[in-house]
Amino acid sequence: MPRLPSIRPIRHDNDDAPRLSGLLAIIFWCACGITAVPLAGIFTLISVLGPQAAWSAIADSLSAPGASSQMLRFGLFPQVVLFVWAIGFVILTVRRSTRTRALAPVALVVWLIVTAFSQFAIRDLLAPDGLTVGDLAALLPALLAQGVGVAGFVGYMREGERPRRYYRS
Repeated sequence: MPRLPSIRPIRHDNDDAPRLSGLLAIIFWCACGITAVPLAGIFTLISVLGPQAAWSAIADSLSAPGASSQMLRFGLFPQVVLFVWAIGFVILTVRRSTRTRALAPVALVVWLIVTAFSQFAIRDLLAPDGLTVGDLAALLPALLAQGVGVAGFVGYMREGERPRRYYRS
């Protein structure tokens, strides 16, 4: 029987390129999860109710009058912005776009602003006399924690060695 020639592994031109690892990989996989969960929810709703009924249920819940529907709308704004950030981060990271280091932090800052607005809007909707200093005190710890997280991400994307190497290639 004739001997087959050995098969050498295919070497790609960018084998020397930095790999997605460390904290950058964790952020990437979290963004994948943030992208996957809403899509899974929508597909589940469609599979249970059917396409027409699912879209009708979503439209009805978002357009209904009343405080609970208003709170739902205010609560969905930050989730939509975070979903857009996550899908953008995933696409830009997979493409190794050099713009990721500039666009992803800006999008997350936009999310922080939208979530702060939404939290105050929901609180104002619930408070019979409008917002008070007590409401600010109640919301401030969560907003500060979110701000610290966003500032950490902005700093990591701007100054971090791994994002600098990964997105430069």
